[in-house]
Amino acid sequence: MSDQSQKERPDLGAAFIASNKKSPSSYDMSGTIVVGGVKHRFGAYKQKASGTGKMPAGTEFYTFYRVEQLDEDGASAADTSFNPSDLEA
Repeated sequence: MSDQSQKERPDLGAAFIASNKKSPSSYDMSGTIVVGGVKHRFGAYKQKASGTGKMPAGTEFYTFYRVEQLDEDGASAADTSFNPSDLEA
């Protein structure tokens, strides 16, 4: 790939598959994505299709449960309140 073609393709984010989850409830995939020039953070869980819908049974896919806008400095622009019972021990 030439330097010119690399410059024409903007970096729109990255997705990372969790290989060492801190807990079973941790996201299976997370990362950032730029949509409309705005950076967002996301988290998703891996699932398998039941076969009753459009995908064959056992087909793996990811369902996104967190998508939040980030500020210029990378901090979350979403609600910053928290529930203490949600903290990991």
